Amino acid sequence: MKNLNSPLFKNIFTLGALWNWGVGLIGLVFTDFAIGLFFGAVAVTDNYFALLMFRIVMLAVIIFGIGYFMVSRSLYLNRGLVWLGLLSKMILFFMFTWYFILGMATIFAFLTVAGDLIWSLIFLAFLWQTRDSVDVNIFLG
Repeated sequence: MKNLNSPLFKNIFTLGALWNWGVGLIGLVFTDFAIGLFFGAVAVTDNYFALLMFRIVMLAVIIFGIGYFMVSRSLYLNRGLVWLGLLSKMILFFMFTWYFILGMATIFAFLTVAGDLIWSLIFLAFLWQTRDSVDVNIFLG
């Protein structure tokens, strides 16, 4: 059983924040490049709404990174954010794996969400190993 004061978990969530910030900032700043990496050159478009949706997703990725950084600062108070991160990363993994199988996403996109799957397993390990250290319940902390 791990303690919620573990520097290991604090470092893990700081790295998780950096992972999300890196992906999100690249997607925001180099939008066409990122779309090409994830979906291929044919997907790069001038369609305003498609670009807006992609940028909104990249903002959400950055915001989740802020959440992981918050978790790293207080493992006790932000357990719900870990559950949300776990759920979102699993959904992205299965969604992009399906798109990759259909030929609608690149190997780079698949490898990126494979990284998210690894983060999901780490988040799950955190939630499991610290389940007895919470005050309210396993979801809230």
